[in-house]
Amino acid sequence: MKLLSRRALSRKELTEKLFRAGFPEEEVENAVSECCRRHFIDDTMLAEDYTSLLRARNSGSRVIRQKLQRRGLGAELGENGVLPEEDSAQQEREAAMRALDYKWRLLSRESDPRKKREKAFRFLAGRGFSPGLIFELLNNLPESEDC
Repeated sequence: MKLLSRRALSRKELTEKLFRAGFPEEEVENAVSECCRRHFIDDTMLAEDYTSLLRARNSGSRVIRQKLQRRGLGAELGENGVLPEEDSAQQEREAAMRALDYKWRLLSRESDPRKKREKAFRFLAGRGFSPGLIFELLNNLPESEDC
């Protein structure tokens, strides 16, 4: 209970922490099952909340998937619709546009347009956006913003 009071954990995270603390396998399984039964652990809700948080931080689908899988929430992606494809494409595009707008303002001192675009590309790629979407956004920049 002490672990769950600090932050929400997935089933996998709680299991790993209890194993590292030296508890026997049977006790860990019983404790995790009881936490799930009492809804102290809800991987689906955690995946939805964490996805919303990452989207609010303008992260792309690739980064969201990686971070969810790292927390043991990979199964919640497809089967529970945390990242529905039709909603995700529009949300990802909007997040990429917000991230590009933010980075573009930071790059205002860069005089070389090629370097500016390369830096913006690397920034967006690091945020988990697909190269196709990044190229599309950079190619649709107005000419006045290019320099």
